[in-house]
Amino acid sequence: MHEYYDFFREESNMTENFSAHRGGTRRLDRIDLALVTALQEDGRLRLEDLARRVELAPSSVHDRLQRLRREGVIRRWTITVAPEALGLTVLALVGIRASLPCSQLLEALAQFPEIEEFHSVAGRLSFILKLRASSTEHLLELIEQLKQIRGIESTETTIVLKTYFERGPQPSAPEET
Repeated sequence: MHEYYDFFREESNMTENFSAHRGGTRRLDRIDLALVTALQEDGRLRLEDLARRVELAPSSVHDRLQRLRREGVIRRWTITVAPEALGLTVLALVGIRASLPCSQLLEALAQFPEIEEFHSVAGRLSFILKLRASSTEHLLELIEQLKQIRGIESTETTIVLKTYFERGPQPSAPEET
């Protein structure tokens, strides 16, 4: 169990800018794919358990996980907290039309802890925000604050009624070569 904790203790920077990794990451081989899939199912697996699944030594699994982390395949080690436990019961997607580039609005938008995701998009909107609020009144306050930011011209808000599932990217079988 000691090796498990040492591995995660080495992770000093829990979040990074990952846009630079897009398109530059190589395809996963069969073993990397098995490791990533196993960790997505249960992120608390010990190195020894992972090693048994892929029939490698724990030290080899450790090296592979470190490489996957360095290459941006594994972006962060984290937990997911139920938003309701934090009193955040309203999920909304807010489309924004802006007269300034997203990069010039990033600093102002990063000040809102309610914003979980910020995506630049193609089409009539400039970007879409995923945010959580404690109530519709709180959501209205947030939208009014967003409209006060220089460069934000208009907003379109969609409130999510029910989420059927949320998940990250799912690995598929590696291509045969």
